Amino acid sequence: MISTKRSSTPFATAPELRIDFGSSYIPKRNSFGPLGEDAHFISLSRNIFGVADGVGAWAEEGIDAGEYSRALMANCAAVAAEETDPRRILTEGYLKTKYIIGSSTACVIALRNNTLHAANIGDSGFMIFREKKLVFVSATQQHRFNCPYQLTGGFSLSLPVQPWECRVEVYAGDIIVAGTDGLLDNVFACEIEKILKEEERVDSGKLAWRLAELALSNSLDKRRTTPFSVGAREAGFLCDGGKIDDITVIVGEVQEAKAKYS
Repeated sequence: MISTKRSSTPFATAPELRIDFGSSYIPKRNSFGPLGEDAHFISLSRNIFGVADGVGAWAEEGIDAGEYSRALMANCAAVAAEETDPRRILTEGYLKTKYIIGSSTACVIALRNNTLHAANIGDSGFMIFREKKLVFVSATQQHRFNCPYQLTGGFSLSLPVQPWECRVEVYAGDIIVAGTDGLLDNVFACEIEKILKEEERVDSGKLAWRLAELALSNSLDKRRTTPFSVGAREAGFLCDGGKIDDITVIVGEVQEAKAKYS
């Protein structure tokens, strides 16, 4: 079991934390819509962010699932202006989006009182790295291999599926890497650790770009062993190489807050 505990001086007061963000998005070339099917939002002042991956199968019906995922994230961002609980943000964002046709995975993450809170539906997610080593990985929800739980437009008065939720204490210097399956299916945590060790100073924007480019390169390599090919083999499928997909990466460096944000 991965431990996220850290020893502390008795009676010491934990410093207030914030997140410095960077992001990168590479839509796949064969997306039904020119903007791809992924979406994300970042609230700098609230330390809240989220990613969503529209389900591409809607293209068979002539529907751009990217419209649903983008509306979902926009609505979640609007809710996050007043709300800090990821489950509530996801629920209210979904209810505001339910009249749009489409479906999407979604993960919303918030830093509250030096603890990272998350609500995740499907196979988007995040990892936490401490001192350049992996210390936490979010869980995924799948009906079966490559068939994740998802939010679907409709008339439900609540979330159609229950999100996986967690709370993880974080510390200044921790690196959070969040993304859709375009990242998580193509890049191992050990590859992220290697990149972190190559960087003398963390630049969230540069790191997000490097990880997105690595995910793209791996996705196009038909002989490379990837998280996707490993998962496929475990499910009984013959598979080598990466998975061509939209790629969204958000990198957050946890820092001590030096000023209040309006």
